[in-house]
Amino acid sequence: MMVWPLPGLQRIALPRAAVYAQAGQGPIILCIPGGYHSAFCFGPWLALLGRAGIAVAALEPRGKGSFAALADVTTGIAEYAEDAVQAARALAQPVVLLGHSLGALVAMRAAEMLGDAAGFLLVAPSPPGNLPGAAPVPPVAEGAMLPPPDIAAIHARYFGDQDIADIAAYRAALSAESPRVLNDRYQLRIPIARENLRGMPGLVIEAGQDDAVRHPPGQDLAIAEFLGLDYQMLRDMPHCMMWQPWAGASLAPIIAWHGAHCRG
Repeated sequence: MMVWPLPGLQRIALPRAAVYAQAGQGPIILCIPGGYHSAFCFGPWLALLGRAGIAVAALEPRGKGSFAALADVTTGIAEYAEDAVQAARALAQPVVLLGHSLGALVAMRAAEMLGDAAGFLLVAPSPPGNLPGAAPVPPVAEGAMLPPPDIAAIHARYFGDQDIADIAAYRAALSAESPRVLNDRYQLRIPIARENLRGMPGLVIEAGQDDAVRHPPGQDLAIAEFLGLDYQMLRDMPHCMMWQPWAGASLAPIIAWHGAHCRG
């Protein structure tokens, strides 16, 4: 496991969350983690983007990482989106919202709330609730925070049964998750007004080795078409493609997109 936070990151405190940022060129890419994850999961990408000279930041939402004491079963997508909007405003520069998994749904809602994002990047995304044909997932029990998945589930769901170093340490870095957040996503309770996002450039990246229950074939492409975004399939990538050893290859299309849309 890498040391987190990375050296050189500036930590900006928010009312109930924080954002870790480093300077660079172009609109800053604000990375928003998915279920159970906090800012640490973007560490490999932040290191590579820093070397590429691209401005980047990672959100640590309420109840995650160092904010575990604020974990609350009433937290939903709306609250995470509020944290993302506060982070975007605290960065005080144009922002590209990058959401991974459930964090992609947070990014979409935050983009609606901001109205002036420079773009958004959806990586192995959860679908908008109003996406035609979107597949619901069986709900989880509400009333208590849910611990991270066990090692076997992490291995299968996040890494496509491919090996990673220190998987036990990876699990230890995960946080308990609010059941309301998961059911917001699983039960398709968060519609997105696509007319509010149509003018924003963006890219959907599909993980070819993703969990078919939560990301059935064709759903990520349907999200891109629904929102009018570019689309790219990375066939060899697992769900958590931002981790090693996949970080460099998975980041390449994001760097290319940023160069095409954010440096002119």
